[in-house]
Amino acid sequence: MLTRRWVMFCVLALAVLCGSGGISYWVYHAQRDELVSDAGHELTDATVAFTQALNSVFEPALTLGGTVADSGIRHAPPNQWPTLFFAIATGPVRQFEQMNGAFLGFPDGRFLHVQDLEVAGPKRATGGDRTSRGIYRRIIDTPAINPRGRWQVYDPQTGRAKMSPRVTQAYDPRTRNWYRQVAADGRAHWTDVYQFASSRRLGVTYAQPIFNPDGSLWAVLGVDLSLGSLSQTLLTTSSALAQAADIVFATDLADSVLGHPELASDTTEIRSSTSEFLERYRDPTSFESLAPRQLKEGPPLQMVEAEGRSYLTTKADLDPARAMPMQIYLARDLEQVLAAARAVVYRNVLFAFVAVVVFGVVASYAVKLQVEMALRRQAEAELIEARDIAEAATQAKSTFLATMSHEIRTPMNGVMSMAELLGLTRLDGEQRRMARIIIDSATALLTIINDILDFSKIEAGKLEIEAVEFSLMSVVGGSAELLAPRAEAKGLDLVVHNDPSLIDLRLGDPTRLRQILLNLGGNAVKFTDEGRIDIRVRRIEDVPEATDSAERLRFEVTDTGIGLNEEQRARLFQAFVQADSSTSRKYGGTGLGLSICQRLTELMGGSIGVDSEPGAGSTFWFELPLAAVGDAPPRYPDDLSAASVALVGLSDRVAEVAELYLRATGIERIDRFAAAGEAAGERTLWILRCGAGRLAPEDLGGIEGRIAFLGYRGELADLSPDLKSRASALLTVPVSRNGLWRAVAIGLGLRPAEEIEVQQRDDMAFAPPPVEEARAAGALVLVAEDNETNQVVVRQMLGRMGFACEIAENGAVALERLSEASGYGLLLTDVNMPVMDGFELARAVRAREGEDADRLPIVALTADALAGTEERCAEAGMDGYLTKPIDSRKLGALLAGHLPQGLALRRQVEQAAAVDEEAAAEAAPAIDWDPEIFDPATLTETFGALDEEAKELIRGASAAWPGRIFEIEAGLAAGDVKRARDAAHSLKGAALSVGAKRLGRIAADLQDYLDDGDLDMAGIMAELLPSTLEEFQELLPKIMAL
Repeated sequence: MLTRRWVMFCVLALAVLCGSGGISYWVYHAQRDELVSDAGHELTDATVAFTQALNSVFEPALTLGGTVADSGIRHAPPNQWPTLFFAIATGPVRQFEQMNGAFLGFPDGRFLHVQDLEVAGPKRATGGDRTSRGIYRRIIDTPAINPRGRWQVYDPQTGRAKMSPRVTQAYDPRTRNWYRQVAADGRAHWTDVYQFASSRRLGVTYAQPIFNPDGSLWAVLGVDLSLGSLSQTLLTTSSALAQAADIVFATDLADSVLGHPELASDTTEIRSSTSEFLERYRDPTSFESLAPRQLKEGPPLQMVEAEGRSYLTTKADLDPARAMPMQIYLARDLEQVLAAARAVVYRNVLFAFVAVVVFGVVASYAVKLQVEMALRRQAEAELIEARDIAEAATQAKSTFLATMSHEIRTPMNGVMSMAELLGLTRLDGEQRRMARIIIDSATALLTIINDILDFSKIEAGKLEIEAVEFSLMSVVGGSAELLAPRAEAKGLDLVVHNDPSLIDLRLGDPTRLRQILLNLGGNAVKFTDEGRIDIRVRRIEDVPEATDSAERLRFEVTDTGIGLNEEQRARLFQAFVQADSSTSRKYGGTGLGLSICQRLTELMGGSIGVDSEPGAGSTFWFELPLAAVGDAPPRYPDDLSAASVALVGLSDRVAEVAELYLRATGIERIDRFAAAGEAAGERTLWILRCGAGRLAPEDLGGIEGRIAFLGYRGELADLSPDLKSRASALLTVPVSRNGLWRAVAIGLGLRPAEEIEVQQRDDMAFAPPPVEEARAAGALVLVAEDNETNQVVVRQMLGRMGFACEIAENGAVALERLSEASGYGLLLTDVNMPVMDGFELARAVRAREGEDADRLPIVALTADALAGTEERCAEAGMDGYLTKPIDSRKLGALLAGHLPQGLALRRQVEQAAAVDEEAAAEAAPAIDWDPEIFDPATLTETFGALDEEAKELIRGASAAWPGRIFEIEAGLAAGDVKRARDAAHSLKGAALSVGAKRLGRIAADLQDYLDDGDLDMAGIMAELLPSTLEEFQELLPKIMAL
């Protein structure tokens, strides 16, 4: 019986196999024509994608031609043509990989050329970054005298061009084919394909005429395009479309191959002779030769037999209005098209066989499995019910925590706001202390609530991790700066050690990284009474799973605090659990912080842990995979290796880190001194640790060289005027790598010294002469300034110094005044103005001055004391610049130097007090508020007293500030960094000019973060502006009552 069943089973199996095979083969033949038709449609659709991709290779040349023609450059003076053309063409030459260069040839033989000699090379070898390479520029502006012209190398990082020793043969564009073809018929042309001499790669030149308004030829614009990009585009598009085509290549109208994916490789064979490499495609039996000949006639989709195979082939023409005239051919191997159908036949037969075998096995266990499945269904139902109950409980807990946290935040914010407002009223010492306790307690409670909210988000799975570019140094350094005030209050050293060999730009979530660092750093400060806090970042070596693009970094926060035993360490990362109950009673907290840190590191693919011993401090560490963006660590742009540096009074650890940063720039001579009294001799830079009782002016007697003081912000603010006057730079704790490098550059004279505010005031007891009297003497000052607040401040300051002035609201008005009237002895101009900015104004004034005309002194007024500002002012023709808020001493020295004829016109004001530090303090009204909110001394220097005119200035300025804050918030929300930066710049200048120090400094910090590209910190600073403005507005009635 069993044998009979097996025989029947085998016969049935064979019948099933034969039947499935026959059906599959019949289906195969039925689908063959359909598969071929589908492949043809796919080829036709693919030609559209390839045509669009190839058009994009050539379109930049046409776009650049239109840009140059429409720019109006031909209307500018000839001596400005090189600058204007390079400004237009340099960006596209650097941006578009296929663009080898751009040039202008003129009928008189002049020639301008922007060239990237590396265009044919593998530009993506450094991650696709073309911004770090130099650009060659050739200028032939006197062809009769110097037909070779001169070469410049332009550095896009600094924006500067320097002469190149490169020597080439004489060049006359009028003898070149691209020029002669265009000049002959006045139409745009594409040249024949030729081999570039610089790179030995194939390329073409697009030439386009540019006519003067009278119809004469002004110049011929040429753009060199490398056809290597054409092949790369074919390769990239083929990879993207995958199965759309097996063969793809491009030819000119004469059927010569111009682009092929094989040409995208950078092999020695191709570099040595591109033309010989292309000979393989000219073989009459090759597919690349047969396909163009066969498709010249007949339908656009045909079957081509070549090299023993059949290819379904089609072609398409590029749009001559958007690209070079050429054709593209796409083909599918018929074997590949039908391979899938054949595979289906084989697979169906195999599946039928397997099905028969499996059926026999399964049938024998069917009854047994039915019983087991019934039991399993019952168990699964019980598990599902238990899971649903657990999920409901977890969701209810998270919802309860989130709801309660939000409910508590609303009244708590009210408590904090009212406590802050209470602190601004008249309170005695005990009442003020109690108000401070309210604020501190509410702040601590809000921290707990924020932890609960984060924890509930993580529990609910609603916390998302970003992957954006950020600066590692900015995030770590910014976190340490936020911890610095708390460390300073406890007298702790704070050290940040960023490994100089690390690449700075990373890909990850900077917000959550900062949250972890602040939590661990805050705990370190909380549990440490003396010693130091050390934050370190380093690369983890020899980790198998790490790659070049996502290496693992280790972050360590080390303290010298109370330490932990093994039992306490085991409980640390549990939610709502601290080391022991006494910790919570003594230091406060919920025990959620470390649990949140653990969850965040796990969400980012990392791990966290602690190494600690009781009484020996702790090291909390976490490791994260953070992909590097770029391939080189940051380096200072200047050579600092010749510097000699002395570290005075720094702790061993701080000195060790500072020395590490210094040696990373090549500095070899670094000395340490325990105290200033031991320091003597000459160095490029002396870095001295300042603080209470650390330094006195006499301690610096034996020191020769530039001095930088290192300390917390409060310590630096408390430095005496004598010490500040000796400083070239101030370094804040924790010492930053960039700040340290800049201080050394200042010591070497490579960067200007920082402006250190010293409380000394100049004599401003003068009255100005009448405007016409000053004009007659050539001593009238013209001020170009668009900000009304700054207009009043500058007018008042000049008036009190005894100089008459006129105000112009922008550069265009100032230029008109200079054209219509004489008698101006000095031009003070803001840099950022509508209609015409300060740089444009300066260039226009210098352009109008003839060689024999008197030179009008021009000085810039700017709120940006950035590197390069002085160079930009000098390039525009200015004689110097002043930073805002304006220093009266520097302004007085400038006026004495540039406007000596005005000194005799000043009129002494009787009974005027000398405006030194003590007199200014006496002139300032007595106040009972925080001078950081509003400092009357700022305006008493300008107005002499806080009179009605000064108060009107305050009212007018503060009325515009809400609009500026709205612009900042709107710009940040829309991702418009320029809009937010301009509004912050305007708010900073106006607030500091009238004495709203806190508001002005927050706006200044916000602008700095925007300039650095740190949008996270910029957002944090922007959140402080409304409350800071509100405290100023609350104080405004008191100010007006003075």
